[in-house]
Amino acid sequence: MTDLIAAPADHAQPHPYPAAADLPDHPTQLAADLAGAWGYELDSPQITYGTGPWPYYRHGSPAAVRLSPDLAYRAWTTHDVVARPAGEDQVQLVLHCHGDNAAVKVNARLDLSQRRVVLPRDLPRQLSAQAVVKAKKVLALIDAACADRSVHVRPVTAEMRARAHPATSGR
Repeated sequence: MTDLIAAPADHAQPHPYPAAADLPDHPTQLAADLAGAWGYELDSPQITYGTGPWPYYRHGSPAAVRLSPDLAYRAWTTHDVVARPAGEDQVQLVLHCHGDNAAVKVNARLDLSQRRVVLPRDLPRQLSAQAVVKAKKVLALIDAACADRSVHVRPVTAEMRARAHPATSGR
């Protein structure tokens, strides 16, 4: 049996991933299960918590981060999100949404003070629905990080989670 890797004192203890049998067979199946009980997790190294509405910092400054679905430690490139602070209470998102058998990059914005998602006006309805759900999942992660920083200095990352629980990492 593999011993669990203890989380550093300034991190929360990583929880295991779901069993591999419970994962979608292909990443595109995740797009069909947008209402599912998955969310995003931090998939960027060297991040600490900082003050203000944007919780993620690197070397003392607000940092852009990569977020991945929290189902398994695997390459979910068609579902990853790049999130970067854009001013005091704005976050720029690059989301991947699924149209006619292809992933489409969608640029969106989160307004943290107004708690709303801003999408391009010309975005097709199918992509808009996906983008809103994914952006809300990002907002839920930001809210959780803001709550977690009152207890911990650093967030748990996808890599830490996979190393702590290799039997459920999905690789």
